[in-house]
Amino acid sequence: MHTFRPWICLLALSLVVVAQAPAAEPPGRKLEARLLWGTDDAKSPDPSHKPLDGTLAKKIKSMPLKYKNYFEVNRLSFAINDKDYTKVEMSKQCYIEVKKTGESNVEVILYGKGKMVKRVDSSLSKGETVILGGDDKNGTAWLVVVNPLEPPKTK
Repeated sequence: MHTFRPWICLLALSLVVVAQAPAAEPPGRKLEARLLWGTDDAKSPDPSHKPLDGTLAKKIKSMPLKYKNYFEVNRLSFAINDKDYTKVEMSKQCYIEVKKTGESNVEVILYGKGKMVKRVDSSLSKGETVILGGDDKNGTAWLVVVNPLEPPKTK
């Protein structure tokens, strides 16, 4: 005669529950945002600002912008999805909201001093950037640059 073993039933039940559990949703697409300050001054009055260099500096310099120098004020990495906007605080007065709107498309909404400044829906494939900005006081400007940290995932 066989003995009833309750632990066998529990094991079998737990395997059924695990098998029916939904798969975890993959993490969102990873992006990076940089807050830049443009000026004709050779140095920023804030020592924490870093002079912009590399590929992004070349790209900015090739644009029809009037400033001689650009400084990185802040850089943040974040993830987005296609369900909710991700809010990214760039400074005390500036933030963006970003949402995935297609395979490689994103919508970026820029806010300055609590007011919406600009909304852009754009492709953001590897090597591409979304650049938003505006004039600041004393003949300077600010820019927010959003770029992918990895290529968009294909289904």
